[in-house]
Amino acid sequence: MESINFIGVEPDNLINEIVSKIKESLLTDLEKTFKEKEPKRYLSADDICQRFGVTKPTIHEWRKRGILKSYKLGSRVYYRLDEIENAMIVND
Repeated sequence: MESINFIGVEPDNLINEIVSKIKESLLTDLEKTFKEKEPKRYLSADDICQRFGVTKPTIHEWRKRGILKSYKLGSRVYYRLDEIENAMIVND
């Protein structure tokens, strides 16, 4: 059996580093997979105002500037939660 020698590296440290990188990669993949499969949540303008502490004119301005997209269901207008959260980050 052939062996590989790492000079100046303790075997336990090498194993811990490998395990850490694998865990990090797996967690990233899992988060991406679950986020893609997560159902979209929609909020009304009133819900947004209450939850995020913004005003209706702010929501209207974001819509006008293309930061938020609105979705109509019958006569009601809704906004996607993930898009609202992204708008809040961009506009901090």
